[in-house]
Order: sequence, then C-alpha cells, then structure tokens
Amino acid sequence: MGGGTKTAAKSVNIHGFGTLSIAPKDDAPLLWVFGGIPVGGRSSGVYMWDYMNAFKDRYHIFVANSNATPGNLAYGAVRKRLDADDIGIVPSEEILYLFSGGYAAGQQILFTQGSPTFSEIFLVDIWMGSHVVAEFYKSQADLNAGKMFYVYTTNGPVSEKARDYIAARLGATRATHVPYHKHVDHMTTHMSTNKVAVTNL
Repeated sequence: MGGGTKTAAKSVNIHGFGTLSIAPKDDAPLLWVFGGIPVGGRSSGVYMWDYMNAFKDRYHIFVANSNATPGNLAYGAVRKRLDADDIGIVPSEEILYLFSGGYAAGQQILFTQGSPTFSEIFLVDIWMGSHVVAEFYKSQADLNAGKMFYVYTTNGPVSEKARDYIAARLGATRATHVPYHKHVDHMTTHMSTNKVAVTNL
C-alpha cells in the first residue's frame, strides 16, 4: 500500500492499547493521542475521539484506551502494525498530543523515543502535581519551545510554578489559558481545552 491513497479512513484495533485510524493518504502525519481519566463513565479511549474524529482524513490517529495505557508499549505496538504488510505506511511526521493524565504515557515516550521524533508536541492541561513530572515537562518546554503548544486551565496542572514556567517559556502564540467561568463546572472547562488545542492541528 505504500504511497497509495485509499478512499476513506479505516479503523484498526491495536489490541490492549487503543484504536488506530488510518487516513486515506498513506503519507499523512501520525497523531499520537493519550488522554486522561474516565469522564462521565467514558474512558479517554472513547471521549478523545470527540475531538479527533474531524481530523481522520488528514491524519493517521492513534488514541490510547485510557490514562493507564503504557506509552512505550503502545508506541511499539502501533509502529509494528504500521509496518505490517497489510498496512505498510510511513507517516510523513509524528505529532504527540497529551491531555490531562496522558502526561504519564507521554513522559515514557519522550524519555525513550526522544522529542526529535515529533514535529509538534501538545500539552493539553496535563497534570504536573509531582516534582518529577513538573521538572520533566519544564525541561521539555526548554528543549522544544518552537514546536510545543500548551493549553491550560488555572487549576488543571496542579503545579502553579510548572504551569507558569511553561506558559512563559512558550509565549502567547503557543500557550493559551482557558479561563474558568462560575456557571461552568471545572471538569467541563478542563475538557474544553481540547477544543482549543485542536485548532492548532
């Protein structure tokens, strides 16, 4: 199939890890999506598609089953499936999209694969409540300011210092604060950061 074009996106189950949507064009970019905890009884492997479905024709998209999906194992399983004879595609680039609790899988992948693997890195209201996680993503902002987008709420990151450091490092064109409104609950505002983030895809 390499280099060819299909008529519509198709879905492939990556057993135990998530779902891969194959775009019509074989050389489309590959978007890696790792989401957070269940919301309203729906896992991130379900609700993240609410934000990604519109991009199926432009990107190959992998959405992990849950925030507990191991990043490195998922990455390896997807790459192996893409290399298989029945798919056999080589994405033109890779983009990493981390929402909320997806920080953990993203940390694994960035640590082992290295940030040069990705042309863009999205941090979407990721949790940074521990010193180790906060310092890791601050260092990623230092290394990758030119290809990183950060969308955040006031309380979502937990660490005010890490939040403000990354936002300042990236600047107004790449860091967006989504304000909390009293008539909207925090979780709704937290989830809405995805709507803002995908406008940069």
